[in-house]
Amino acid sequence: MVKGQHAQYLCLCTLDTNLICKKMCAEMRSKVKNRIIKVIISLCFILLAIGAVRGDYFSVIDVLQKSVGYDNSRSVEKMQEDFDAFLNQIFIDSVSQDTLTMNYTLKNKKIYGLDNMEVSFGNMDFDEQKGTYSVYENMMETLRSFDYDKLKEEQKICYDLAEYMMKLNLESSKYPDFEEYLSETSGVQAQLPVLLVEYNFYTENDIKDYIKLLNLIPEYFNNVIKYEKYKASKGTFMSDTCVNLVIKQCNAFVKNPDKNYLITTFEKRISGFANINDTDKQNYIAKNRDAVLNKVIPAYKNLVFGLESLKGNGKNNGGLCGFKNGKKYYEYLVRRKTGSDRSIKEMEILIDKELKQAQKKISEIIAKNSKIYDSAVNVKYKYTEPNEVIKHLKSAMKEDFPSLSDDIKCQVKYVDHSLEESLSPAFYLTPAIDNYNNNVVYLNGNKKYDLSKAFTTIAHESYPGHLYQNCFFYSKSPVPFRSVVNKRGYSESWRTYAELYSYKYAGLDEKTAEILRENTIATLCIYAQADIGINYNGWSLTKLAKYLMAYGFDIEQSKTVYNSMVSEPANYLKYTMGYLEIEQMYKKAEKKLGKKFTPKKFHEYILSIGEAPFSLLNERLDTWIKEQSRG
Repeated sequence: MVKGQHAQYLCLCTLDTNLICKKMCAEMRSKVKNRIIKVIISLCFILLAIGAVRGDYFSVIDVLQKSVGYDNSRSVEKMQEDFDAFLNQIFIDSVSQDTLTMNYTLKNKKIYGLDNMEVSFGNMDFDEQKGTYSVYENMMETLRSFDYDKLKEEQKICYDLAEYMMKLNLESSKYPDFEEYLSETSGVQAQLPVLLVEYNFYTENDIKDYIKLLNLIPEYFNNVIKYEKYKASKGTFMSDTCVNLVIKQCNAFVKNPDKNYLITTFEKRISGFANINDTDKQNYIAKNRDAVLNKVIPAYKNLVFGLESLKGNGKNNGGLCGFKNGKKYYEYLVRRKTGSDRSIKEMEILIDKELKQAQKKISEIIAKNSKIYDSAVNVKYKYTEPNEVIKHLKSAMKEDFPSLSDDIKCQVKYVDHSLEESLSPAFYLTPAIDNYNNNVVYLNGNKKYDLSKAFTTIAHESYPGHLYQNCFFYSKSPVPFRSVVNKRGYSESWRTYAELYSYKYAGLDEKTAEILRENTIATLCIYAQADIGINYNGWSLTKLAKYLMAYGFDIEQSKTVYNSMVSEPANYLKYTMGYLEIEQMYKKAEKKLGKKFTPKKFHEYILSIGEAPFSLLNERLDTWIKEQSRG
C-alpha cells in the first residue's frame, strides 16, 4: 500500500502557553494528502474495477444458488460444508471480475481454475450494474439460508462480514449518482499507472496479459467518461476546481511520452526471466512501448478532452452536503470508508475530545520543559538506515506484539528514479495471499523526502504496521474469502495505530516521543474535523480558513485543504476514526481487565479477527474480555 509521508512536524495546535506551532508548510500539506494515496494499492486495487467500486463483490448469485441449497434442516457438517462452498464461490467471483484484482490476489491461479481468464478491467456497463442490487437481495436470501448456530466460530465471523458488506451494497442503491472515480489522489487516473508499473510478472503469461491490459485502457477510460457525462446529467458532476486537479495530473502523466515510466521501467522488469530469449524480450519491449505510446497516452489525452468538455456542469463547489441527499450519502460513505457505525455527531464529539487532550498534553510537556519544543521540531532519530530500522522494530516490538514465523521475508527497495516524482516517500504493496511471506517495502529516494526522519513511516509500512498485520493474519491460513472483504477502516486504523505506537521504539527522549505522538494525533483530528465540517456541515472556505488559522494555516494552505476535502470526501476521516476506534477498545479492555491486561494479548485479539467493521470487533471484544478475566 502506498504510504504518504507522516514525518514529524510539531503540531499545528494552539497551546495553552500561547506557543503556536507553525511548522506547517508544503511538506505538511503533502504529508496528509499523500496518506490518501494509500487508498487503492494493496487489496484496495479492487476499486479499480468500476463494478467493484460500487461494491459488486458478490455477483454470481445464480452459480451460488446452484452450489448450495436452502434446506435449513441440513446436518451441522453439511451446513458447514455448504457454507464453505458458498464463501469460496464468492471469492472466485470477486477476484475473477478483473485482471488487476486477480494479479494482486493470487500467484497460483491454476489452483482455482482461473489461469485462463479473459483479460479485462471488469464490467464497465453502468446500465447493467443498476440491476445488481436485486442480486444483492438474492445473495442476502442465500446467506440467511444458513443456520448461524450450526456454523463454526470462524464461519460466523465470515457470515457477519458478508452480511455487513451486503447491507452496505444494498444501501448504495440509494445513491447511484454519487460515486466518483476521478479524483486528485485516489482516482483511477492516479492509481492506474502505479498499479500497472507494479503488476506482478510471475510467468510469461503475466507479461502478455499486462500488454493486453494496456491496450484496453482507451475503452476503460471511455466508459469512465460515459459515467461522468451521466453524472453531469444528474447534477452531481464535480466542480471545475476538481476537474482541473484531475486534468493537471493527467497532463503531467502524458508529458514526455517517450520517457514515460511505463516504458522506462519495463525492460528491467522482464530482464530476470531466464526462460525468455533475448529476441522475445525485445519483442515484448517493442509491444509495451507501442501500447503506451499509441493506447495509454492517447487514452489519458482523451480523458482530458472529455473532462474539458464537461466543465461548467458542476453545480456545487463545496462539500457533499451541497448536493440533494448529499448529507445522507456522506453518512453512508463514512460508514463504508471508516468501518465505524458511530453517527457523525458522535464522531465529532470523540474527535474534538481527542484533539483537546492532545493539545493539553503538548502544552503541559512544553510548560515543564520548553526545550522539548526544539527537540521535537528538530528531531533526530537514533535509527535511520531503513534495514536497521526494520531490524530494530522487529526486536523492540516483541514484548507488545505477538511473534511472526521466521519465514517472513522483507526486502527494502528504492523506487525507480523515473517514479520518484509520482510516488510517496514509502509504500508497501500487499503480496498475493498465496505468496504473503515474500514482502517488499519501497522507499522513495527523492531529495524532497528526508528519509532520516522516516522511522515511524517505515514502522507504518513494515513492523508493527501494514506488512506485519498482513503477514500475521495470513499466517493463520484464513479462508480466501477474507481477502476480498476489504474494510478499509480496519486496515488504515491498524497502520495508523502502529505508526503512533512506534514512537515508543524510536530511541527518543520519552517526552520528545510523547509530544511528537500527540502532535500526530492532533493533526489527524484537525483534518478529520475539516472533512466533516466541509462535507457534512457545509463549511465554506472562509469558515475553514478561520478554523485552521488557529493552528497556523495561511489562506493558501486552507485552500489546499478545502479542495482536497471536496475532492476526497471521508478519506481523511478514515485514518482518524480508525485509529480512535482501536484506541477506544484498548482503553476499554485495559480498564476492565486491570492487571490482567497486556498489550500483546490485546494486539493479538485485533490482529486475529482481521479486517472487519468495528461493530463486529467491539461485539467480540466483550467476549474476549470475559475470557481473559477468567484466565
